[in-house]
Amino acid sequence: MQARRVAPLVLVGVLLAGCGGSARLSKAQYEAKARKDGAAVAKTIATIDTGSSSLASLAKEVGAAETSVKAAADDLAEGQPPADAAADNAKIVAALRAIAVQLDKLKVAAAKGDLAAAHAAATNIQNAPEVKSAEAATKDLQAKGYDIGAIGG
Repeated sequence: MQARRVAPLVLVGVLLAGCGGSARLSKAQYEAKARKDGAAVAKTIATIDTGSSSLASLAKEVGAAETSVKAAADDLAEGQPPADAAADNAKIVAALRAIAVQLDKLKVAAAKGDLAAAHAAATNIQNAPEVKSAEAATKDLQAKGYDIGAIGG
């Protein structure tokens, strides 16, 4: 089942983080936020049973992952990241939001038993330009010395 590809793809996408908002975060604050949100998303994604015989069960699990990804994107979009991380953050938050959209499509497809639509959503996560951009942004953050935990892979 193509749903087996969803968890790793989502994790890759979620292993990317960002921030935005009013008061500029310190590097340590930013790293802590990214680590906290990444750990929460990784925990939720780990609960997806890609070998599940029930598409209804898969839909529920993917729904929980979607909620977690949206929460991480929202949390990471609050506050301003350190100046040297701002551009990377914008790319990462965009990727998280793009992933959430595809997770919603996957959830709906699984609930309807539409394997073709579920496969398309999983493929869209993998091929999303936002995800590819965020992968580069994550590498850039790491090159700048950021320790962002699960978000950084």
